[in-house]
Amino acid sequence: MSEFSEKMGIEVGNAFKSGYNCSEAIVEAFRKYAGVNIDDNAFRLASGFGGGIGHARNICGALVGCTMVISTLIGRNTPEEKPLKEIYPVTKEFHDRFEKEFGSTMCKDLMPYEFNTRDHLKNCLKLTNRIGKFLAEFLEEKGLLTV
Repeated sequence: MSEFSEKMGIEVGNAFKSGYNCSEAIVEAFRKYAGVNIDDNAFRLASGFGGGIGHARNICGALVGCTMVISTLIGRNTPEEKPLKEIYPVTKEFHDRFEKEFGSTMCKDLMPYEFNTRDHLKNCLKLTNRIGKFLAEFLEEKGLLTV
């Protein structure tokens, strides 16, 4: 684990502790401390994904936040800019690694506690920290960040 990935894990955890949901915490830390250019309006897109999309316990909100960060770095603004076949393999690889590392991509599996309880907050803090490190390592490995 690199110094950068350790720092990003801590910063994601700090963002979660300060009141951001899991998706927002990932995006906020990477835009603030890793220089990922996500403006305030784009950041707002992360808000509804916490708790597996508004506490529905579906796809992990932190995974969605990670995908937003990756997409910001490799995505496109128009179909003419680049083909999706250049983007999808990277996000699919991250998804598959995430599932292997954490055992699931579903909030209901990763966070078995009732929302807004001490156990939930403790679990999600630990999980967002680990996911922040995991994303940082992936971005470094792929050469997607120049930090």
